[in-house]
Amino acid sequence: VKTCSMLRCFTASRLSTRLLGITYTQSRRLVRVPDPYPEAADAPRFKGMEAYFPCMAQPEDGPEPHYQGVVKGYKKLHSTELFSCQLGGILPEITLAYETYGQLNAAKDNAILLHCGLSASSHAKSHKENTDLGWWEEFIGPGHALDTNKFFIVCVNNLSGCYGSSGPSSINPVTEKHYGTTFPLVTVKDMIRSQFLVINHFGIEKLHASVGASLGGMQSLLAAALFPDRIARIVSISACVRSHPSSIAVRYVQRRILMSDSNWNNGNYYEGTFPHRGMRHARELGMIGYRSGPEWAERFGTERANPNESHSFCPDYQIETYLEKKAEVFCNMYDPNSMLYLSKAMDMFDMSVGCNSLTEGVARVKCPVLILGVQSDILFPVHQQREAAKLLRQSGNKSVVYYELDSKFGHDTFLLDVQNVGAAVKGHLENSIF
Repeated sequence: VKTCSMLRCFTASRLSTRLLGITYTQSRRLVRVPDPYPEAADAPRFKGMEAYFPCMAQPEDGPEPHYQGVVKGYKKLHSTELFSCQLGGILPEITLAYETYGQLNAAKDNAILLHCGLSASSHAKSHKENTDLGWWEEFIGPGHALDTNKFFIVCVNNLSGCYGSSGPSSINPVTEKHYGTTFPLVTVKDMIRSQFLVINHFGIEKLHASVGASLGGMQSLLAAALFPDRIARIVSISACVRSHPSSIAVRYVQRRILMSDSNWNNGNYYEGTFPHRGMRHARELGMIGYRSGPEWAERFGTERANPNESHSFCPDYQIETYLEKKAEVFCNMYDPNSMLYLSKAMDMFDMSVGCNSLTEGVARVKCPVLILGVQSDILFPVHQQREAAKLLRQSGNKSVVYYELDSKFGHDTFLLDVQNVGAAVKGHLENSIF
């Protein structure tokens, strides 16, 4: 008798083979081979999974977005002058939503421009016109990292956003319809130029600081390069001097997921059905990059959401239900087209544009710089912040401080680690040696 893997060979006057429970023979006689995994005599011939997928249901009249009403109490700066975008587009006018915290002093030299991330509004801190908690609530206030007893903080909703500033969901005064995807592509440079319209509105000649994280950290770096005489110092957290291919890839797939929803309709859904499913799944993918594996292992492990139910392709584990629920809330609070535009602006970010090299582009930053990186960040890996600090120093900047945080919160550390991030930011802003 000769035996081989997945196959039993018998040599005698006949040769027969049994493979995967089937008996074959080269003669007219069958050779019976015992089944190593016998079934009960009354077992059914087939038993599959129940083909029921409630997570795929999408009512025709799904939840309508309410992002235009998410924030309140902001002020608006309306400019009727043509706004020329870096890539050639022209806006007939723009509106910028902004909020301020603290008091501008008589010399107008205590202002800090706080830049927003991809999905943030101008509401960084609660105030009497809007008592809802802001996205950087614990970092702003008397004695906090951005000390309102000392500084006047200005936060502007990004151009192409959906929280009061001009964007795809705004009405085009020329056509009297929503811009949709006719809104011109906007770059990080365009966002900064628009924000300085608000700074000019207050008569501020020079900012005490420019502060931002993620997309906002890109803005703080480029703002110092574009306006070296108007910014005294900057803080850039979990950002980079040029987008990395891995980050571009994630954002690309997010956009494709959203655009594959038939209700997206080439961006013309404002009078139709909201692309709810595409927006939700795009956000779920994005959230994977915002936090870290160690944190999720600690919070969720491999625990199931409903241990007594059968496994299925719909949300089954606690981490899956977490992603679904968080994304569900978000997708009704944010304009899908704004996500497309702002994420594309992040992809295109490159401080070497217009210069002969990346080093030359970074060398335009002359002021003191604080760079913060997070070891568990997978969206903006820490090597990108190390690169930024290295290039700044190589370009001749003598006032570059780099801190690397060992936090379990990944990219969202800048929102959650008040003690470490806040202490570093406060120290840099209040350092009188510069």
